[in-house]
Amino acid sequence: MMINRMSCTNLAAFSVVVAQLCFAEPPVRVGEGEAETKTRSQMMESLPVRILNSRGEPVCDAIVEPWAIRSGQGHYWWPNGEYDRTGVSPEEVVTDLQGNATIAYPRFTLLDEGTRTIGVSIHVDHRDYAFPDAIHVDVPLENESPYEVILDDAVPIELRPMIGGKRADTSNLYAFWSDVRSGRGHTMARTESSLRLPPVKSGSHSVLVAKMDGDRVTHFSRIVDFEVPREGKFVMDVPLSEVVPIEGVLSENVPRPVREGRIKLQTLPPSDASGMRVQWHTWVPIRADGTFTVEGWPPNEKIQLIALCDGFIARSGEPPPECEGRANDPYLRPQVFNPLETSSITVEMVPLVECVVKTIDEESQPVAGVKVESCPNVGWWNSGSQIYCAPLIKTERFLKYRSGESSTDHVLPHPFRTTSDRNGISKLELPEGKRSLWILSDAYELPIHLGSRRTRIELASGETTEVTLHMRARGTEQLSDWDKLAGVVFGCSTREGRRILALPGVSDKMMEFTERFREAKAQDDPELLARAYAVVAGAFADIEDFGEAARWYEKASRQQEEIDRNDD
Repeated sequence: MMINRMSCTNLAAFSVVVAQLCFAEPPVRVGEGEAETKTRSQMMESLPVRILNSRGEPVCDAIVEPWAIRSGQGHYWWPNGEYDRTGVSPEEVVTDLQGNATIAYPRFTLLDEGTRTIGVSIHVDHRDYAFPDAIHVDVPLENESPYEVILDDAVPIELRPMIGGKRADTSNLYAFWSDVRSGRGHTMARTESSLRLPPVKSGSHSVLVAKMDGDRVTHFSRIVDFEVPREGKFVMDVPLSEVVPIEGVLSENVPRPVREGRIKLQTLPPSDASGMRVQWHTWVPIRADGTFTVEGWPPNEKIQLIALCDGFIARSGEPPPECEGRANDPYLRPQVFNPLETSSITVEMVPLVECVVKTIDEESQPVAGVKVESCPNVGWWNSGSQIYCAPLIKTERFLKYRSGESSTDHVLPHPFRTTSDRNGISKLELPEGKRSLWILSDAYELPIHLGSRRTRIELASGETTEVTLHMRARGTEQLSDWDKLAGVVFGCSTREGRRILALPGVSDKMMEFTERFREAKAQDDPELLARAYAVVAGAFADIEDFGEAARWYEKASRQQEEIDRNDD
């Protein structure tokens, strides 16, 4: 599962041309690809760390947790379970009296593809100190000294909830705050009339308080922004008001009864909001008659929403005043509504496009049982992106149970996923525009094209798109063959990427590669690829990486052989 998007300003155009080369490889589920992973044993490497406070004193009993890893193919969440691609589980460690601990991380980020780990992301947690922002470490370290992390002093927070001008009973009150600990499931302490949060770093913060009856919110506070001083204790009154339901309906072009309908909603952060500002997100089902009800919403917060049902998807929204100038991008965008200005919501919908996919093997024979997927992304205004309408999460349940799994619903099928029948045929409904397809199979994989096992397609409204996926046996070629190029193009925030791009002529060579693809009508044309690969080979030759240059010249030679065969 991809967790973020690294960027390089001078190569941004290239990242668009090659369709996000490193950042959207589909997850492989447990059990798939086992035949390949058995041929390569995972090896564990060591990352020593030392945790200090702001006075340079060692901090013992700090919990250090690796939670993500990076290769040339991208930055991946490192989970313990279904979506793991390393073959090993992360383990947290605790610092000793000298503040030292050693993290074990896998040599291969994608074991089945042979991609090496070049970065580890860690969290550091200690009850007496502020929780630091995500920490990303290039590995292996350049010297034998441990990687040092400095923990800031923290200030305790006390909230005094008020309902109707009086102190509220806190027994059914819950808080969600902007410190990272809140999203990691940490709980607060209760007194009879106050909520006490774990200590936070001084500076800008926000909080939302809700009163619950079972799993239903009955009262909301506003999302309150506040400043925490450098020392002492911060105390604040937080008024709550009773929730007001919001009614909505899908536009009339959606046939009734509506099937498998869902609305996903999120608060819209102000344009100047911190990336850690509290947000509220939830989902509600769409009834057969096209109506839906949002039982409660934080006061004075705008709603950005998306919708999906059989055959239809919400029309991509226009940028609100908070986000002017962001209309021309590759994302599907939410529609925005202000509950203060409307008593009901009408969600404008547009038809999805049918895509018929045929999966065939190297002998052009159809293959049944192949999972075919796509992942159109929604770009939430001011707050990141994710797969459209997946997963379905209710913040109200997270507030109460502090668990991602407990807050996630699995009542509707995962969108944009299907399986080929005995004739190798599968059908998907996808948004119009440029999309990607990939497969999940124990025995087959798509060939690599520009560092990705995906097929790019373009869907036009009202027209059925037919695609044939030519698969090959797993293990024929691995994504690690593209690691060095991926490190140059997308790894500019990594140590290796910065070094390579700093060398004379490399950026110019890569931009030449970009321009050739921009001008091409078909980006899989062998002549284009032969020329482009030769450009890449020249870039590596210029920096005296002759081994890498030879590999790319070999790729160019293979494309030339294909040209010669076609000419014959």
